[in-house]
Order: sequence, then C-alpha cells, then structure tokens
Amino acid sequence: MNNMGEISLPQINDTMGTPSSPYSYNIRIALACVWILVSILGLVGNSLVIWSVILSKKLRTVTNAFVVNLSVADFWTSLSYPWICVAALSHDGWPLESEVPCQIAAVQFYTGLGASLYTLASIALNRMVLITQTTNTYSCWYTPRRVAVMIAMTWVIPCVVTFLPPILGIGAFGYDPQDNTCSDKDGHLRGSEYNLIQSLGLYPVPMLIIICCYTELYIHLKRHFRKQKKSRSVKNSQSISTAVGLDGETSTGFTVATGESSVTNAEHVAKKARQVISRQQLAITKNLFLVFCIFTLLLSPYFISLAIPSSRKFAVYAGTVAIFNSCVNPIIYAVNHPQFKVVMRQIVTCRYSEIQEPSDLLKFLLSLGKN
Repeated sequence: MNNMGEISLPQINDTMGTPSSPYSYNIRIALACVWILVSILGLVGNSLVIWSVILSKKLRTVTNAFVVNLSVADFWTSLSYPWICVAALSHDGWPLESEVPCQIAAVQFYTGLGASLYTLASIALNRMVLITQTTNTYSCWYTPRRVAVMIAMTWVIPCVVTFLPPILGIGAFGYDPQDNTCSDKDGHLRGSEYNLIQSLGLYPVPMLIIICCYTELYIHLKRHFRKQKKSRSVKNSQSISTAVGLDGETSTGFTVATGESSVTNAEHVAKKARQVISRQQLAITKNLFLVFCIFTLLLSPYFISLAIPSSRKFAVYAGTVAIFNSCVNPIIYAVNHPQFKVVMRQIVTCRYSEIQEPSDLLKFLLSLGKN
C-alpha cells in the first residue's frame, strides 16, 4: 500500500509540472546560484583544511582528528549541491533517465549534516575532558582506537537515521517534485514521519551533548580563573610582608634573594610555559565554540522546519541558509585558529618549505622540487 502511494503521488505532481512547486522559477534560479557558490567554496575550503593536516605533523592532534572529520563531512555535503541545483532548475520532473544521482545527493546531504552535528558534539566533549580532567584521564579516554570508534559513530548514526526508516517503509528520499529538490519525498504517505525521525535523530542528542559540555567547561574555567585571582592576591600580600619588616622598615635580605635567583627564574619560566599552553588551548576552544555557535544559527531553522509540518514550505529557504555551514568553517580556521591559520596561509601562498614539522609526504614533494 505504501509503495502504491509512493508511486502515484509523484506521478500526479509530475503531470502538474512547474505550477505544483511553491517556488517560482526565478527564485529557484537564485537559490541554485547560491548553492553552486557554496559548493565551490565548501569543496575548496574543506580540501584546504584536510591538506593542512596531511602536510603538517604539528596539526595531527586528537582534537584536529575531529576537525578533519568535520571538514570531510562538509566536503561530502558540498558534493550534493550541484545535483540539487539540477533538481531545482528542472521543469517537468527529474531531467535524467535515472534518479540515482538525486538519491545519492539526498543521502549525502542528510548524512553530511548529521555527521557534522555529531562531530561538533565529539569536539565539545573532547575540549571538556582536555581542560577539566587530568592528563592521565584524557589519555585514557582518547586512545587512537577510541578516537577511531568515536569518529566512526559520527557517521554510523546519521546513516542509520537516513536509511533505516525507508527500509521499514517510513518515507523515501530522492527527487521531491513538490519542492524541486533532492531530499526526502514529501509526497510519500509517511513522509511527515520520516521528517520527524530525521529531526529527532540528528539534532537534539548532539545539541544536548554540546550544551552540557560547554556549560561544564564554562563553569570550570570560571572557577579556575577565580582561584588564580585569589592566589595572585595572596602572593602579592606575602611578597609585601616579606619585603617590609615588622617595624615598617625594608629588610636587607639581598644575599638570600641572589642565592635563590636561579630557582626563582626556573619556576618563572615553567609557569610562563604553562600559561602559554593554557592560553593556546583556550584560544582553540574559543574558536571551536564559535564554529558551534555559527553552525547552530545556520542549521536550527532547517531542523525546525523538518519537525513542524506546517513550516515545510520554508524548508528550501532554511536549507539554503544551512548549507553555508559547509563553507564557513574553513574561513573561521583561516582567521582565528592559532594552528590552522598559519599552515593554511602557507599553502595558499605556496610557501610549503615554511610549514613547521612537515610530513613525510611534504618532505618527499619538496625533495622532488629541488631535484
């Protein structure tokens, strides 16, 4: 019965042609231009992020493993946009003989968005454990095998949410004649159920993880800086009391001070080194939190439109806003990330020899250039 409904509804819409679409053809042309532009930026920008890690060993950290996975997800999603443009610009149904390219594009779109969300959740969890827990705890949590499992799960969950419902007869994906897109088919008898499953399976869980992790991180950092402020005030008061005698006169302990100067300098250098590391980790955390905030602003309207059937006519507009996430992350890394921005700029300006800690591949390519 479901299969009959699925076949008959698209046939009815196809006979109606363009008038069945809620969007005028001029609007679809404008949206297609935006999608093509974002596709180009997304493919180029995310390739740059991936190549940065390939060419520089310095960027091969646990956190950057998730960052690369996020770029792979955005790259994967960007590959679907040209086919979605073909669907948007079609007049009388899908213009090609086979609908397979449109079905693949729909799968790329949903699995890519889902993988991006779950990767952001993994990044938030990683930053929380790194900053709030001890080094031993972090090393125990993030072994190479466990990191590989975490990254694999960021793809397994979206694939299950995308493929399992149609297998069970709930919804379908491919060319949607109602919206002229490659997505889930609104004309399916259980299409609204499929939209709800996608919205609930891809959005609330990772968002809850992200919010909890960054909230815990904020509370921890606030307590940390408060303790640092108190310790500084205590040390200042102690230094004043040692410098001034009980009778109010300055003590003459110059020999003691000079005798302990080497120890004091060593402690000062170690303290400065710890401060530099913590500041770098804070800068990375702030940058990744910015990625999450922008992702939320861009993607939330689309998932809301999936969950609320009455707002489905705005889904194409919300989806157009959401796709900007595929190209905005590399721009954030190039501007704000303390590690990526240096390597990315060196790659863009073809200054490969200046890349710190070059990989074996880069060393081999540079040696070929010299020969």
